[in-house]
Amino acid sequence: MLCYRKFLIFATLLICCAAVEDVQVEDLTDLEEPCPMVCPALYAPTCGFDGLDYQEFVNPCVLKVTNCERTKERSLLKKPFAQTDMDWCSTKLIGNIYDFLSKKNVTFNKSECLRACPMIYQPVCISNGKYRGTIPTACQLEELNCALKGTKLGSTLFKVLSAQKCEQD
Repeated sequence: MLCYRKFLIFATLLICCAAVEDVQVEDLTDLEEPCPMVCPALYAPTCGFDGLDYQEFVNPCVLKVTNCERTKERSLLKKPFAQTDMDWCSTKLIGNIYDFLSKKNVTFNKSECLRACPMIYQPVCISNGKYRGTIPTACQLEELNCALKGTKLGSTLFKVLSAQKCEQD
């Protein structure tokens, strides 16, 4: 009999709640979790990009704290940082990578490295962990890495960072 009463009370509550069409939900923004105040003293460099700038953080926790503080400020100008490849923060941007490498005595006309690459300009941002720059196509990355083999720079070949120019427009 006690279970039947509980069931009736529960069913009545459900019917009453369903009948109310204009239920106001509290603004949950006041109930947000507080930003972490303390991060571990761990050095794990992390690079973040907010759509405008790259910034290096000591570790992912510090990036999270910065994003939390930016969210609390509710500024339209400050967007949260997205974690990205560390090469964006730790490499030097080179304007013309071919001129730069030519000055380092890298020759690009090695017959074993030449490939038939399309003439369609589809810029690619590349990095070798120390330098980053833009090349016209991904096909030319293979030529570039082939030309670097056997040179001082050949120990760290270039990789693709993004399928677009390195420079921010």
